[in-house]
Amino acid sequence: MKMTIFDRLLDLIYPRVCEVCGRSLLPGEEVMCLHCSYDLPRTNAHRESFNMIHRRLASVALPVDRAAGYFHYYREGGYNDIIHRAKYQGRPVLIRAMGERFARELDDDGFFDGIDMILPVPLHWFKMMRRGYNQSRYLAEGISRVTGLPVGDNLVAARSHSSQTSRSDYKRWLNARSVYVVRRGDELRGKHILVTDDVITTGATMIACCKAILSAVPGARVSVLSLGVAHMS
Repeated sequence: MKMTIFDRLLDLIYPRVCEVCGRSLLPGEEVMCLHCSYDLPRTNAHRESFNMIHRRLASVALPVDRAAGYFHYYREGGYNDIIHRAKYQGRPVLIRAMGERFARELDDDGFFDGIDMILPVPLHWFKMMRRGYNQSRYLAEGISRVTGLPVGDNLVAARSHSSQTSRSDYKRWLNARSVYVVRRGDELRGKHILVTDDVITTGATMIACCKAILSAVPGARVSVLSLGVAHMS
């Protein structure tokens, strides 16, 4: 990304730093310095036809075409801070920037070939009102900036559910079950849809979203993408 004179002046007042290690960012660097970008624990899952994400979603025989996750997400470590700050500290632009970075890498590998649109995992209106933004939509927008794919709003959260963070696998599944519905399903007929979320943990949320799409539009194809893929013991 080319820096303008305004950007350079702003850097003098509010220096940009790497979100992982805290080093000052150089011109052309964004979110992470080159050192931390090189050390990013990439999953490279998209290069396997049946990968770690497919296996996580396979418990319900969900027909997912492609699956991509940018990096292994550990509860300890600097890389998870990017998502935490974006999600809980009012900085969703970090996720959009990471979405752009990941999309450029995936685009080179042909991951988006044949995909028609992006649907972010939605937030219930009440949680959206409290947080002020949906981080998964920012991720979708970052991908859209690179690929030109439209971002839809056909997937909605019909009811609120509590945080998944401290729940067991089974309770995560119960918590996400029947939360998501599709509206204007005719717009998705015959489409290949990419569902995006910031982190895939057990896969319960992604499973619920994909099942909602396939139930409403049986002829649709679904692929999934996240920034983080949580380590599972």
